[in-house]
Amino acid sequence: WVVESCCSVGERVGVGARTCFKSHVVVDEYTTIGEDCVVYPFVSLGIDSQDQKHIKDSVSYTRIGDRNTLREFVSVHSGTEADSATEIGNDCVLLTQAHVGHNCRVGNHVVMSHSVALAGHCVVGDYANIGGLAAVHQFCQIGSVAMVAGMARVVQDVLPYTMAGGFPAQMRVVNKIGLERAGLSEQKIKDMRKAFRILFFRDLRLEEAVAEVREEIGDSDEINVMLDAIASSQRGLARPD
Repeated sequence: WVVESCCSVGERVGVGARTCFKSHVVVDEYTTIGEDCVVYPFVSLGIDSQDQKHIKDSVSYTRIGDRNTLREFVSVHSGTEADSATEIGNDCVLLTQAHVGHNCRVGNHVVMSHSVALAGHCVVGDYANIGGLAAVHQFCQIGSVAMVAGMARVVQDVLPYTMAGGFPAQMRVVNKIGLERAGLSEQKIKDMRKAFRILFFRDLRLEEAVAEVREEIGDSDEINVMLDAIASSQRGLARPD
């Protein structure tokens, strides 16, 4: 791995082959970063959590996978509680000034645009795309293949395969282009769009809508992912008006 000028790398840091730290990168202890990553100037990784519950000198971790690009002034903070971790998967792109707060879990192939801010304990699924200046409330989940518009204020969960935007953010439609790029068939995309309409545009309680989706569409991996996200939601859903 390559470390250019004026970088600070703490003790007990693991760095994979061919990863490059540009100038003025700070990597704190108990941080690991995988192979083939490019870390641009003024990035800080593994710095102590900003959570007021953080106990000074407790050991927590930051784990970043392979082939990630972290642009200028990105910050990724370590976990709050002792032995907890903040995690980023593989093949992600975090643009300038993006922030990943304590105990977040960011999946693979995620794009976080300029100045996106994830508060603590957020979960971002694989292939999610978050537009510039969007802010995500703590404990929110953004599902796989979801897209969040720039400058959105995300205070509730965005389901997998959907598009959300606004202040506060609301899910608008199914992410048809993202689903096509993920290789889903035309029929599966139609099923996803139908499921979305049943969940949010029929005069049903959510439990009734979920049951109706299962009855009308049947078993589908993608539908099951969406319904599992509903069942596991802590913040509630960013429902459309």
